[in-house]
Amino acid sequence: MLNKALYKPAFIIFIIFISIFFHLSCGLEDIPFIDYIPDSSMNDVSWARINLPSDSRYGYEPPPVGYFRRFEIYYRIYISGHPTTALINTSELRRDVNETLNSDFNFLDSFTDKSNSSVNPSNLNITFSNRKYFKLTLKNANIDDILNRTNSLDSIGKTLEIRFWQENAKEPELTINTAVYTLQRATSGPSIIFRPEPNRNFLNDSALYETTNAPNPANNWANDTNADVVIPNNNTPGSPRYTYVSMYIFAVGQDYLTTIYSQPTHIGIFRLAEAN
Repeated sequence: MLNKALYKPAFIIFIIFISIFFHLSCGLEDIPFIDYIPDSSMNDVSWARINLPSDSRYGYEPPPVGYFRRFEIYYRIYISGHPTTALINTSELRRDVNETLNSDFNFLDSFTDKSNSSVNPSNLNITFSNRKYFKLTLKNANIDDILNRTNSLDSIGKTLEIRFWQENAKEPELTINTAVYTLQRATSGPSIIFRPEPNRNFLNDSALYETTNAPNPANNWANDTNADVVIPNNNTPGSPRYTYVSMYIFAVGQDYLTTIYSQPTHIGIFRLAEAN
């Protein structure tokens, strides 16, 4: 004999709901994603050009179809005893600059590998923060407004350039369309607030490689000064020191309440000009 409970209205509604759900799910597309940003063009440590995806790329379509909201750039500064102006694009060259630079690059390479179809980027802000990378900022401008889909420039399909001038005291710049902005260091991350020394400029200054300003890994990286700087273990006071910065870019989107990320792209490694 059939259980009379099967005929209760609530149970019948539940069965109908489940049936509809499975019926609709058969036509659902794959998990939403945003296509990656193409690799940059870079010949040395001073300049890079990135062709930002157009609205014909998956995830960048005009609203309400596309998920894309903005681009984000993350950076970390590395102190080195090795001077070079050539392109830094091998493990050997990265180790010459700074061992931690090479270690960070190798860790993040699994996320940037475009040939790996199984990569599912999520919470990239946390991933980069855990490697002590911080979100790039600009002087006298909000970078989210500049690299946002809805701003007056509309970054979709545009060319973005980053230039680290090698002349003393000349600060690096970000250019999109014809608009030029000066790069600026961060003051915070998801779980840290710090005070960059000697200031927020991307220029090589002795305060960057003062060990008293460096974050302390033995104390959970606690320090309220240069949390974005890596000083090598063989740092010698009085020795010539050079400064490099590694940068990554990725797209951030939204699907209802879910934040979506593209695979990150390594922009390159730049050398900071001398402060004076």
